[in-house]
Amino acid sequence: MEFADAQFVNADLTEAVAERCVFINCEFVGVRFNCARLTDVRFSSCRFAGCNFFDAVLTGSDLTECSFDRCSFTGTEIIGGNWQSTGLAGAELGTVEFRKVGMQQANLTGARCQGGVFVEVDFANAALAGADFTGADLRGSVLTAFDPRTVELDRAVITSDQAVDIALCLNMSVR
Repeated sequence: MEFADAQFVNADLTEAVAERCVFINCEFVGVRFNCARLTDVRFSSCRFAGCNFFDAVLTGSDLTECSFDRCSFTGTEIIGGNWQSTGLAGAELGTVEFRKVGMQQANLTGARCQGGVFVEVDFANAALAGADFTGADLRGSVLTAFDPRTVELDRAVITSDQAVDIALCLNMSVR
């Protein structure tokens, strides 16, 4: 199935199962994706406003150049896929699990990610100013965009290789 320039308003997609669907330049307003299972679904340049992704699982799905405004992601699990250039500024992502996701050039400015799981996530060139990753699991992720002077990383879990990357971001010499 493919949808282009469609609008979905207050739709109830609770427990929906979708595979290989494509949504291009679509708008989702007040849509409930609760407990949905989306596999290899592609959202390109879509807008999500006031949507709920409670306990949803997105596997291998691409959400490139999408924007999220006032969406709830409680218990959401994202495994694989590409979220490149996606706008999540100010989003509450503390209960989300991102695993092996491309988030290059994503906008996470001011995102609240405390305690979240971001394992093997590629944050290259992401906008992260004011984001809070306190206690987050960042193991195996690309942290070259993380500036500890503008991103909260207190008690975040990283590997020794990542510690070197952060030191280099601070213009330190590691020997």
